[in-house]
Amino acid sequence: MDELEIGPRWDENAEQTLLGSAMSNNPRNLGELAVRGEDFYRPAHEQLWDLMMSEARAGRPTTPIAISHRLASDPIKGVDAAYLHRCAGTASSTAVAGYYADVVAGLARLRRMAEVGATLIQTSRVAAYDQSAEAVDKGRSILDGVMASAVGIRTRSFAQALESAVEEWDAPKRKGYPTGWSDLDRKLNGGWHPGQCTVIGARPAVGKSVIAACAAVAAHRYGAGFFSLEMSELEVVSRMAAAAQGIDLGRLNAGKLTDDDWAKIRRLAVRSQQWPVFIEDKSRLTMAQIRATVRTWSRKVALPLVIIDYSQLVTPADRSEARERQVSRILEDCKHLAKEFDTHVLALAQVNRGSTQREDKRPTMSDLRESGGIEAHADNIILLHRDDDEMEGEIELIIAKNRHGETGKLRLAWRPAFASANGLSSQAEDYRYGMDVPA
Repeated sequence: MDELEIGPRWDENAEQTLLGSAMSNNPRNLGELAVRGEDFYRPAHEQLWDLMMSEARAGRPTTPIAISHRLASDPIKGVDAAYLHRCAGTASSTAVAGYYADVVAGLARLRRMAEVGATLIQTSRVAAYDQSAEAVDKGRSILDGVMASAVGIRTRSFAQALESAVEEWDAPKRKGYPTGWSDLDRKLNGGWHPGQCTVIGARPAVGKSVIAACAAVAAHRYGAGFFSLEMSELEVVSRMAAAAQGIDLGRLNAGKLTDDDWAKIRRLAVRSQQWPVFIEDKSRLTMAQIRATVRTWSRKVALPLVIIDYSQLVTPADRSEARERQVSRILEDCKHLAKEFDTHVLALAQVNRGSTQREDKRPTMSDLRESGGIEAHADNIILLHRDDDEMEGEIELIIAKNRHGETGKLRLAWRPAFASANGLSSQAEDYRYGMDVPA
């Protein structure tokens, strides 16, 4: 049998271009590239990539000059300032850098496969006849490891997961971002949790958009993105301004503002310059477009909350599917969006009018339009109910599903003139919607 010749497969130009792009583009973009230090063929390139990733995670620049300063105290053999600038001279845009990242990672997988092949051949030659079963099992294990690496599968034991959990329990990170309503925060174990999806459902004109606008106003303290597929940007801004400053929404919409109203708007204009809140009001958006927009916003600031008003208006990826399946896919994508960007997705949804025919007109989860997928994928489902005969001046939040806490009901003071809803008992954590809250 002839010897199998296995030569290293790598592309020096791809590695240099990728490194140069990493030094020339925004460090925030490095985490998006599907490549690891060990994927580089040259050890110096691996060390350089790991150094840049470490600097990017620490929020420090990864320019050739910045990396040169780091190399002064922690040198990498074969890498100096001249080499860094030579790599930077091959730099490409972030989009093109993704291509070179795929080249580097793909060739690394092929090299690992070649190494596995060589190992299997060597094992087959030296193993005794009565060791064949063990040799096959070892080969399968090696192949499984390469396949898991190729498709991004992690193999973590319970003990490893527990170790990570113990670190979290010992020094917990932020448990949640405040919703603006302390009673709701308590129900949700601290507020909006990253990686989760909450659905707020209600019949038309009950108050979904008002609640969403209030949530966006409260989120100016930490960051939010608002997708308004139903209302225009002006309508969203009007509701948020009314809730933030206590301006009568009717006067805003009619253009009949008082001098006091204008003073409030001027204060808001100054304060909102620092608000990490974004608005997109295109009426026809797919989840892929929403995801791309969130990625763009996230490059500017952290985005703990993403609001979609409302989910059933999102353009389905496959129009030939049954409507219930389309909505299910949209909510499934909302959940994936929450996990991928470590954000909380607040998706609004329509409730059908079936509940109006019952004696108790409060909506239930089964009243959600195309509800099967919504119930399955949402971590929390909050249904809104208003009845001026029973609860004048109030809106009821029915927590119908709470994957990580208790269900139940709570009421807020309903102030439609100011597009706001406030806690009935004023707590320090409550946002004072419609009351000209100071910065």
